[in-house]
Amino acid sequence: MHRIAITALALTTAAATASLTATPASAAAKPNLRACYDGKCTITITKPVSFRVASRYHLSKVRVARVYNRYYDRYMVHVSGPGVSVTLGEGARGSLNSLSVRVLSITGKGAKVRFLG
Repeated sequence: MHRIAITALALTTAAATASLTATPASAAAKPNLRACYDGKCTITITKPVSFRVASRYHLSKVRVARVYNRYYDRYMVHVSGPGVSVTLGEGARGSLNSLSVRVLSITGKGAKVRFLG
């Protein structure tokens, strides 16, 4: 009786452990957008994201998205805020008001962007 109970407990624990470790990669890869509030962070995006920034940048929110530019026939990164926007290619730098932006890389799945404050 005790062996059956211990075996059942061991199987239940193993199944619970397997379900905890089987988290999807997308959940683990979410960018930490709160770290961008001060205007200094590096994020990797796979879909458009928005986040708040400090008032010294005169922007309430910043939106970052990977977009396809037909004119240049390639993917680029579009960074925008209320009344301002910039579209940048890989390796390019730009700014929204006084918030500096650099596109580190663009892939088929997303982009890596650094905000320099």
